[in-house]
Amino acid sequence: MVRRAAVRENYNSEGKKMFNVLGSLGPAYLAGSGMTTNAAVVGRGLFRAARTAVGGAYKEAAVEALGSLAAPALMIYRSIASLCMEVAEAAGELVGPAVEEAMERRTFRAA
Repeated sequence: MVRRAAVRENYNSEGKKMFNVLGSLGPAYLAGSGMTTNAAVVGRGLFRAARTAVGGAYKEAAVEALGSLAAPALMIYRSIASLCMEVAEAAGELVGPAVEEAMERRTFRAA
């Protein structure tokens, strides 16, 4: 009986360690992939700006450089907005039948 308790205690501590390692890998992966994506978007925009500046169009190059710095913020905004729209649409689909039923009951009471 004592041996089983020792095995359980060891298993639980190992399980918690494994969970902590996996729990920290998820956010690290998400942060790393986000930074990589943003760096690629900004780098592409700055490269375009440099190519435009070499061609002699300095105003257009400045606009492209500023646009490349704003692109990650716009991508985040678009992602959050689409998530909110999907959540609102799904909530409407879930609540729709209940609202229709409540409206039918309300019209019966009024009549």
